[in-house]
Amino acid sequence: MYSDFEDYLLKITSKRVLLDKAKTNYFVYQLLSRQNEIINRVSPIAMMKARKNSTEIAGFEQAMIKDAVAMVRWNKWLESGLLNGDTITDLQAARQLSYFRSLQPDYMGDSFSAIVGYGASAAVVHFSVTEETQQKLEPEGLLLVDSGGQFLDGTTDITRTLVLGNVSPEEKKDFTLVLKGHIALARAKFIKGTRGGQLDVLARQFLWNSGRNYGHGTGHGVGHFLCVHEGPVSMRPENEHPLEEGMVLSNEPGLYREGKYGIRHESLMLVEKEETTEFGEFLRFKVVTLYPFDKRAIDFSILTAEEKEWLQGYHDTIYSTVSPFLNSEEKEWLLAMMNDE
Repeated sequence: MYSDFEDYLLKITSKRVLLDKAKTNYFVYQLLSRQNEIINRVSPIAMMKARKNSTEIAGFEQAMIKDAVAMVRWNKWLESGLLNGDTITDLQAARQLSYFRSLQPDYMGDSFSAIVGYGASAAVVHFSVTEETQQKLEPEGLLLVDSGGQFLDGTTDITRTLVLGNVSPEEKKDFTLVLKGHIALARAKFIKGTRGGQLDVLARQFLWNSGRNYGHGTGHGVGHFLCVHEGPVSMRPENEHPLEEGMVLSNEPGLYREGKYGIRHESLMLVEKEETTEFGEFLRFKVVTLYPFDKRAIDFSILTAEEKEWLQGYHDTIYSTVSPFLNSEEKEWLLAMMNDE
């Protein structure tokens, strides 16, 4: 019984006990440290979970297709509704996205409560809309949507900033600078042993060069049909754990102008082996999220040829992978979205 837990811990004496102080209840730590030597390390189980096996990786990729299909149908629904003059609030949009995900096979629920931020609300990083705070969406400006699903195949987490209508030159520049950082991180090649914090600057460099920044981490680990935020690896300057083959992490730089708008681009990426040379083993990322970036908010004049090539290749992959699961109308809509400039 749980009431016997304290007595059980007190019976453990003269042992070397491995525990992670960052994850262990202080009461448990106190009991175990009285008569034992404490080894403060990350649990080997956590590292085993972080490195996905081939079955888990295949599941992630299948879940991403389901998520993309739901996103296409939801985005098409939203766009059509606004064009028709329908009254749609941010809360209704969040609920409708959950509904479209629920139609996919093996859907078990949302991986977290969707963040649907419109206008000034999107500048609040972890905005949570309620019945009392919901607002009507208008056919103008940007909409930030951060959401995800739990499928038996895997866990999804995606953020896209969508164009609802006219966007200002400032919004387009901010959108594009964030995208440049996202692409730089996605294209990174790095030697084995590199920590996520060492790659964080790749996503921030273009913002920093323009006197901009964001106040959250660039990426977090993701579990396989488990926690959408899974340790111990992340892309924060203070994280000390190296990236390893098979890990799945988010890539989510952003920019937030208080009282005006917010922008974030988030995809999930798989760490893969790239090559081994005389200098060591090199790794890379494979983007597994399958949903396009809204080209209507991109300032293509500040993208390099390499960035444009990456973006086109990514969008081509999305269409070839996802379109077989769409009807003709949905395929046409997706193709138009990716070709819009």
